[in-house]
Amino acid sequence: MNAANAARANVAALRERFEDEVRESVALVGMAIRDWDKGEAPVNATAEDRHEQEKRHRAIERLKIKIEESGLGNGDEVVREFNQTKERDEFLTRELLDLERSASSLQDIIAELEKTIDERFKDGLKHINVALTGFFQKLFNGGTASLKIEEPKRRSRDEIENEDMEDTVPEEEELYAGLTVSVHLPRKKVHGLEVLSGGERALTSIALIFSMSQVNPPPFLILDETDAALDEANSKRYADMIKELGEKSQLIVITHNRATMAAAGELYGVTMGQDGVSKLLSVKLEEAARVAK
Repeated sequence: MNAANAARANVAALRERFEDEVRESVALVGMAIRDWDKGEAPVNATAEDRHEQEKRHRAIERLKIKIEESGLGNGDEVVREFNQTKERDEFLTRELLDLERSASSLQDIIAELEKTIDERFKDGLKHINVALTGFFQKLFNGGTASLKIEEPKRRSRDEIENEDMEDTVPEEEELYAGLTVSVHLPRKKVHGLEVLSGGERALTSIALIFSMSQVNPPPFLILDETDAALDEANSKRYADMIKELGEKSQLIVITHNRATMAAAGELYGVTMGQDGVSKLLSVKLEEAARVAK
């Protein structure tokens, strides 16, 4: 009889402990725990190892402590926070996928643009070389000149080390290539700019500038004393080229060369009188020629 009473008291204590844990779980996890069907307990629950039960019980207690220490309140708030975090994670996952697709699309666009730029650059270089040869032959009475693309080279260690540390160059940009001018003067075995005289370099530069302007002629072109180093004979050739360029673009030429002035349609000059005030004078050569006749 005493054993039965003791067993009955033990069962009552266990039941009270279970109900306390249920109430505590309701406070922490929320009312959803009341939907748990007590009739769905495993059939072999009575035969389950007591050690495993105690192990799960300690794990549950630790989770309860973590929930209490988090300060999130009751279980409904925990579930709501979980759902919000889950939705945010799903949203960011979708955004990440969109960014990856956008990055892939941009890479394709960049590759297509690089291909188009390369094709147009080579096509423009062909047109420049045609015009460059023509202007060069006019200035030198023969010979040839051309622009060539250099083979890509890797930057030297000294060039990289001398740069500012903030402007570091990525590995893919360490390769560089430029343009080189190849010239062949008539009656001379000359193939590079480094062996040309100062006047010959000036003429080659003029031919190059004029040829580049012919690929896509600008509305107007300003030339500031580009003929300063030319002699009289070359000045006349320069004036003829000025007239040719004037058919496609309006030219503003700053010069002290009479041959160049003679090729202009209108002259503007600045003079200063004794009073120290600058005055602007202009002459239209065609009208001046009619008046002179």
